Amino acid sequence: MCNPCLPKHNQWPHNLKHKVVSVEDIREGKVVLKKKVYCQEEVHKSDDEKYVCADVCTTCKKLICTRCMIYHDKKGHNVQDAGDYNTSFKKGIESLQARGETKATTVKNHMTCVDNQLKRVTDHIDGEKAKINKTCKEAINKIKERNVILNKQLDTEKEILCQSLKKMRVADERLVTSIESASELASNSLKAPLEGDVVAIRDSLSGDLKNVLDRDDPKKKIVSDVADLAEELTFTPSSHPDQLSIGELRFVKCESKCDVALSKQDSMNAIAATKNGRMAVGSRFGGIEIFSAAGKLQETVLKDNNIRCLGFLSDNRCVVLDTDNNMSLYTSEYEKLDVTFNTLDTSKGGFTDLTVDRDDLIYVSYRKTNEIQVFSPAGGKAIREIPCNGNISQPITSYGDSLIVKRYSNAIARIDTKGDVMHEITSSGEHSLFACVSKGNLVLIASVRHAEGLLNIDEYTSKLKHVKTLISDHKIGKPERHWYFLQQFRSGELGFCTPERLYILNLSTTPLNP
Repeated sequence: MCNPCLPKHNQWPHNLKHKVVSVEDIREGKVVLKKKVYCQEEVHKSDDEKYVCADVCTTCKKLICTRCMIYHDKKGHNVQDAGDYNTSFKKGIESLQARGETKATTVKNHMTCVDNQLKRVTDHIDGEKAKINKTCKEAINKIKERNVILNKQLDTEKEILCQSLKKMRVADERLVTSIESASELASNSLKAPLEGDVVAIRDSLSGDLKNVLDRDDPKKKIVSDVADLAEELTFTPSSHPDQLSIGELRFVKCESKCDVALSKQDSMNAIAATKNGRMAVGSRFGGIEIFSAAGKLQETVLKDNNIRCLGFLSDNRCVVLDTDNNMSLYTSEYEKLDVTFNTLDTSKGGFTDLTVDRDDLIYVSYRKTNEIQVFSPAGGKAIREIPCNGNISQPITSYGDSLIVKRYSNAIARIDTKGDVMHEITSSGEHSLFACVSKGNLVLIASVRHAEGLLNIDEYTSKLKHVKTLISDHKIGKPERHWYFLQQFRSGELGFCTPERLYILNLSTTPLNP
């Protein structure tokens, strides 16, 4: 009624017991009108009496009177007092709402994870583009077209990966919206008076909320896998700077395959990859153990020879330096050939290492004299000597017309045939560096933090510029002797050897198709 009518309404004696409330209070839910609801069952249509509904049949999803309760009860229906039903339903909704809040928090955290992985993808790929662009500026005009192609490949891959992550984020947003919407609708149903189809509506809304909450939580690993794939995409500069090619895009992945114990503790002095796809580990206590790329010991040869270093010629003949610096040549079946080499003995040359180049020339480094001798497989005296400016230690590795050598414990250098340093990389004092050359003609450098027992392996260009970290903080054993070697199997796996164990790492490289 309007305000002027209110005084007139109150003048009538029989209206004095009426309770008058503000319409606004009703709208805001501060006051809920109590209204009697009468049973609408067919059995009452012939009666003139009206029966007030005091119960709820949750089986039929309807309000019933006390008289109908007996009928429903006989049929095995679930009948509740209306007040008890309201209380029970309210508790159920509150429980679902609490679950909804927890679920929404979980999904929102996942959205944050998606954002972080998006940043990883964007930052990494943008960094790779920067490498490409920098290399292009140093090249001539003919390679600009290649630059455009590479950038297009990156943009395409970036779009694919980012779209994948964005779709996950949209799905998360929709799930959060569904949870919040279903929770709000279920909550609002509590404000409606208990009449008509309200029971069925409430049941439907609570069912919707349950269905949303029963969905599986999003998996962080799926998101991380997308970003991991992006970071495996790497630009590799050309290892032949004299050619008009700035490089290529590749997916590079390195992971542990297995590790095996050597037959004798603290025995390894050197390792070398054979031409038939195996890895030879030379023991200072005698013998060479031959392992497959799967880490299986195939055979042990030259058991009476104390090995200092070894290498293989193109026809798989084996050249060996023993601990007295005597060098011998063996057939592929490890039968000794009648060949002698005039090497410096231990008292003159000190510790040694050797490597074999693509022309089967044998290079022997001497730590004490700080020089490298070059021998022909035919034996005899050295055909030339390379003086070295700076301390040379094991290992040395052939690299085209140059050598990759270790200088001190924390420096790797590329030197020419005159012994002059062309390029060099140095690490902090706590990192010991060990290098080899990959099948793709890149330089691989293992960095060992001995005190922590951690291994990193990184890829470098021919100018010793960093390309990519292949494996980081890989846990290895901590032997007493700080002695390590890195080589690559012909099948692509990496072999990293400590004095006591051979670690084999899978290195997969897949070019990105245009």
